[in-house]
Amino acid sequence: MTDSPPKRRGRRPGRVDTRGIITQSALALFSTVGYDKVSLRAIAREADVDPALIHHYFASKADLFAQTVLDQPLEAERFLSRILSGPREDVGRAAVAAVLAVYDAPNGGGERFTAMLRSAVAQDSVRRPLSEFMSKELFGPIAERYGHADHRLRGQLAVSLVLGMALSRYILRLPALVSVSHDEIAELLGPAMQQVLVDGDAEPDSPAG
Repeated sequence: MTDSPPKRRGRRPGRVDTRGIITQSALALFSTVGYDKVSLRAIAREADVDPALIHHYFASKADLFAQTVLDQPLEAERFLSRILSGPREDVGRAAVAAVLAVYDAPNGGGERFTAMLRSAVAQDSVRRPLSEFMSKELFGPIAERYGHADHRLRGQLAVSLVLGMALSRYILRLPALVSVSHDEIAELLGPAMQQVLVDGDAEPDSPAG
């Protein structure tokens, strides 16, 4: 008997749904390990494909997560650019507004995010990757941009603000909160987000704006 040849990785033959296999493998890993500890290489091993093939379908791990778990494209760099393109004193309001904009997306992003949030309340396997993704890719980088050595903590505090708001508005449906517009929510919650992400003690080399 001879040893079987090593398994080749790369684009699968025939009509196999390679993208689907990658997303299912990613979802399994995100659900069991969380967002932070999952690498694209680990996903490639789980899917039995070449790591380079993942980049054929997804721009980054953040993009893969957004399309796999949130079921919609959410480019972290564009999200951050939209928030940071304005004046420093408007970052907190802009961050809240950027999250709320998901609910205005024409592709049904609001309904999917609400369903994800509802599941996250009940399932640890959903809660951890969602909060880790938002902290690491969306909010932590803003606090780091403004020179905060504790940017990871600040990123998680920012997540607690927006998820607490979303839970109260879309799941608990607190009447007063349901009745106001997104703009009003961003204006009222913005100062708290500003304090978390921008203001307070920072390193001496923090940007001026």
